[in-house]
Amino acid sequence: MPKKRIAVITARADDRTQKDIICGIAEAALAVNTDVAVFSNIYNHWIKDKLLNFENIIYDFFVPDEFDGVIVTAEAFMDLSLISSVFQRIRESKIPSVIIGGEADGFKSLYFDDENDMERLCEHLITVHNITDIDILTGPENAISSHRRVSGCKKALEKHGIPFDENKVFFGTYWYDSGEKLAKSYISGELPMPEAVVCANDCMAYSLCDVLSSAGVLIPDQITVTGYDCIGERMYHYPILTTYRSGRHNVGVRAVNILLSSNCKLDESDRFISGNTCACGTNSLRFCEEMRIERIVHPDTYGSSVAQFCAADFSGDLTLCQTISEYIKVLGDYFYMLHGAKNLLLCLDREWNGAKYGGDDFICSSIDETKDLPVPLIISKNILLLEIMEKYENPMIFYFSPLYFQTRLYGLTALIYDRPGGYDFSFRDWNKAVSVALEFLRMKNDIHYLTQCRRTSLLYDALTGFYNMSEFRRRAGEAINEASRMLAVKMSFSSDGEYIYGDNYKSDIVAAAARAVRQACTEREIYCRTDNDILIVLCNEKNNVVFEKAKVILHHDICGKYGENQVIISFAENPDCSADKIDDLCLSVENAANTAVKRLHQRETLPQYKPLLELRCGIISDPRHAPKIDDASRKLCVSEGYFGAIYKKCFDISYIQDCINEKIMLARYLLSTTVMSIYAVALQCGYIDEKYFARQFRQNVGYSPIQYRKLFC
Repeated sequence: MPKKRIAVITARADDRTQKDIICGIAEAALAVNTDVAVFSNIYNHWIKDKLLNFENIIYDFFVPDEFDGVIVTAEAFMDLSLISSVFQRIRESKIPSVIIGGEADGFKSLYFDDENDMERLCEHLITVHNITDIDILTGPENAISSHRRVSGCKKALEKHGIPFDENKVFFGTYWYDSGEKLAKSYISGELPMPEAVVCANDCMAYSLCDVLSSAGVLIPDQITVTGYDCIGERMYHYPILTTYRSGRHNVGVRAVNILLSSNCKLDESDRFISGNTCACGTNSLRFCEEMRIERIVHPDTYGSSVAQFCAADFSGDLTLCQTISEYIKVLGDYFYMLHGAKNLLLCLDREWNGAKYGGDDFICSSIDETKDLPVPLIISKNILLLEIMEKYENPMIFYFSPLYFQTRLYGLTALIYDRPGGYDFSFRDWNKAVSVALEFLRMKNDIHYLTQCRRTSLLYDALTGFYNMSEFRRRAGEAINEASRMLAVKMSFSSDGEYIYGDNYKSDIVAAAARAVRQACTEREIYCRTDNDILIVLCNEKNNVVFEKAKVILHHDICGKYGENQVIISFAENPDCSADKIDDLCLSVENAANTAVKRLHQRETLPQYKPLLELRCGIISDPRHAPKIDDASRKLCVSEGYFGAIYKKCFDISYIQDCINEKIMLARYLLSTTVMSIYAVALQCGYIDEKYFARQFRQNVGYSPIQYRKLFC
């Protein structure tokens, strides 16, 4: 049976009440081979504010036509108008839709069984504990759920002949402040203390018990208190609360059954949970199980020192990152903090560090427990969700959350699980640390770019310290003589690889190239950097010592560190030097660079290009340990003959000759920049026989190692 997909539109998906619904949805969906995509904000600010509610942009990524049904959890939103555009898109698509805990045109409405639950809970107090004087603390007066829960209590009272008194109903906020306020009214004598208080949720019950206990009121001897919803955290309040687990899980199952015409079973277990706030007392086995789960879900509380140190290290390591690659590596190192997740997709807007959010294309990196640095993919927004969800054969749960800092949107994260219940509140803190660190990284890039690329003086380029073009022309006009020569070095940056993330690597490469040129030059050379990343060197010597050293050092320092998918270095020389030939030299090196880039794009179309490039980068950075051709072919799982053919087709050189060239290039670098002996240079380049090294060096360079050193060192 082919997989189906359903979407869940909610807020604060880590909240216990929403998590119960989502777990029910996920269990029922996974049972019938269906993916679940949960779209949720992180903080769900309960006030209307452009800044605070910017995170709600996550709902713009929801495309109804990509799903077989959609579920909206209405109670998660203070105001459903926040997602009015979502409702409109759903109606236009005409896909099956269910709204939980609310009503909307075109939606099938499902409500929690909270009315019957509260009736059973209130009836427990009447029949088991013989309590008849009961106050009711419920939610906001304008909330449907508040009145449904009061209605349940009213039914229980009237069923046993106890008059219902509206004066004993108190409306609150479903938050701790309501329980605290009612408790203080009892303590001060403003309200008479009843035999029991039935609270419409656990938060209000917790604060009621905490304040009463602090004032010396004995629970349950003087007053009995019950909660509702079973949000957890019972072990953090005194005494341990008696509560009733809501039917949210079953509502989630029912919603899936409606959307997919399935018949998943509902949970029929007893949902009454006894505690010490009524005379029943705590069930020790059940309470131990709660604590076991709490240790798993909230490891930062149990064993807090270790968890807090991990969180501090995580934030610190992220903040120290200088590049996006370092940043993603840190995410991989701390992936274990996302308890039970199978994968994390970090989807950054392609213009994430630009002046304005683009929102058309996203750079997606897959992060998991392997800690391998992922290869980023550029995915269009139109197919982003499908690309993420179609990757998995088995049904999964996808949590899509916004990645933003104030009103700067970076993109989104997709947290992927293969089981219900994995997503929890710790992701909120994790996401916050990730977003703040990303803003730090963006600011570093901005400062780096502004100070090193844009802030140029009248004479100098700030990034390299070289002259700018206008000053170079003036200086060159004064210095050029018959022996002058000019070398141009052009750096071409690809849109792929590390540079895909922003300008940081470009600046680093240009600065490193400038250092290499300086190392090759003496105090007599004049050099400049043009606006399009060309370095020009004017040398007033007849020999080409400076140019040879510059090429060798650039190859070692730049090509040995960065692959051709990050930067391509091209050269052009002009032996007939004059001031008016500078533009001709720039044009020559531009043409050479364009040819090299075209060859690169042709290579990129070859099916084995990526593994071949990875192999070649390893040879350039460490030619001494270049694998033999049979080992290299086995690594690519091809025959030796086929490997040799595709390698030569890709790089226009045989594999064996390429390995020799890189060994000789390393030898040229060592001979021209160090005082190592010829024998030591040979060993460093992978040659055991010094004579064989000298013979092969002469064949490739035209000089013996000794002659080369005399000429170029």
